[in-house]
Formats: sequence, structure tokens, C-alpha cells
Amino acid sequence: MKKYLLLLILIFITTSTTYSQKIGYEFRTNGKAYISTSYAGFEIRHRTDKEENRFTYRHKIPVFEKLTLSLPLHYKVEKDQATLEPRLMYKLEKVSLWAQKEFNHEENMNAAFGIDIPVKDFTYRIGWDSSNTVRVRLAKKF
Repeated sequence: MKKYLLLLILIFITTSTTYSQKIGYEFRTNGKAYISTSYAGFEIRHRTDKEENRFTYRHKIPVFEKLTLSLPLHYKVEKDQATLEPRLMYKLEKVSLWAQKEFNHEENMNAAFGIDIPVKDFTYRIGWDSSNTVRVRLAKKF
């Protein structure tokens, strides 16, 4: 537990000193949990139940006024694996709906669907993926 508390403190220090745009925490019904911080399209994510880290660069492309294509390229450090996870996001008046599919040249991975609910500086996310897992996320913008 001390290890995770130390990691959380380090992420908060890093967030405040690097002018991070967002910090988030996500947990899933399959027992996985993640802490992430992002800045200008770059994200670092750490899986709290394992020593697993992922670096991401995300580029967003507007398709229509309310539809955006997000193209994140992930690098999973411990697996030495790069993946692509295209996401379509449709913005409604008070929420955003999204669908994504992660894959690489060797493996077909999970698909996920969900809803993002922005409230002031926070975004609440609830979603489901094809491994029958529910995911819940809280993110804070700075």
C-alpha cells in the first residue's frame, strides 16, 4: 500500500511541476486499476496492481462538428509492444459517446464502448469492453 501511495504522490508532484493538463484514475471490474497523467497529447499510464506502464501519443481529428476520430499510439513498456487504438467520439449536449478498438499487427485486442460525462473540471467515464469488464474513470483537468 505504501508503494501505491508513494506512486500517487509522485504523480501529483509530476503533474504540478510539468503543468499536466489532466490526471485520472480508472478501475475495472476485472481487478485492474490505472493512474494516468497527460499533457499536450502525451500520456503516461501506470497499472497499479502490476508493474506495467504505457506511454501514449494521441492525435485527434475532427470528422464532423460533433464527431471526432482519436488516434492513440501506445507503447507498453514491459511487453515491448506498440498498439493502435482508434476511438470515435460523438459529442452530445451534456455527454460524449465513444467506441474504440485496440490492435497491433500480431494481435486483435479488446473493443470498448462508453460514455464520458464532463462536469466542470472533472470527467466521469463509465464503459464496457469485450472482455466483459465494466470500467469507471475519474479525471481532473488543470
